[in-house]
Amino acid sequence: MKEISILPLLLLLLPLAALCVERQVYIVYFGEHGGKKALHEIEEAHHSYLFSVKKTEEEARASLLYSYKNSINGFAATLSPDEASKLSG
Repeated sequence: MKEISILPLLLLLLPLAALCVERQVYIVYFGEHGGKKALHEIEEAHHSYLFSVKKTEEEARASLLYSYKNSINGFAATLSPDEASKLSG
């Protein structure tokens, strides 16, 4: 009987395991608005923060769930624990 090695199969599955990092919704709070920026400028700033921890601009835009633009300055986004840590530090 021919012996089958599972090592090649494990090596193929390793990149898939990296994609399974648990993502959660985080709310990033910057404080109150100064009232000097337009709403689209605030949202662009939020995208910029996300792009600093994401691989692509598309991924950053897709992860943004909501921009808080009226009473407070902040956003809700899906992030990995590592991405959230980078944003907080």
